[in-house]
Amino acid sequence: MTISEDLRKHRHELVVKHIEAENAQDAETALHTFTHPKYDLRAVEGGVIEGSAQVHEFIRGFRASLPSITYVGTSIHHADNAVIVEYRIVGRHDGDYAGIPPTGAEVDFPAIAVYEFDGPDLVCERMYLNLRGLEAQMRGGRTGD
Repeated sequence: MTISEDLRKHRHELVVKHIEAENAQDAETALHTFTHPKYDLRAVEGGVIEGSAQVHEFIRGFRASLPSITYVGTSIHHADNAVIVEYRIVGRHDGDYAGIPPTGAEVDFPAIAVYEFDGPDLVCERMYLNLRGLEAQMRGGRTGD
C-alpha cells in the first residue's frame, strides 16, 4: 500500500508535534497526539504501557526524572503504517533515573522510535535504544559513538 502525500504529511506533522510536546515536558499535548495511547518498551527492557492514564503518567514521570534530556530528530522515514524517527537523546543527567542519582554527566546517545499508525491515527510508539549504554553515559562514561 502506498500512502497519499496528504496522509504522509499529516503523520509527519503529528510525530513532530508529539516529539516537540515531549521536549517541552507537555505530557498532555503528547498524550493527545495518540488516538489510542500506547508505548511498547519491550525492546528497552520494559513492557507495554497502554491507556490514557498510564501513558500520561509514563510521559510525565520520565520527563520528571530526566528534565534536561531532549530528543533531537536526525532523520525521519515513512513507511506504509509507520513513521520511523532516528534521533539522539542529548542533555544532562540531572534527575534520578532508574536508581541512578543525578551525576550532571552530559549524554548524547542514538535511538530509534517507530510511531505506528492506523490510517491517520497514531496508535503506538515503540522505542529502540541501548539502555546500558545510555546509563553508562549517565554515570560519566562515553558509549554509543
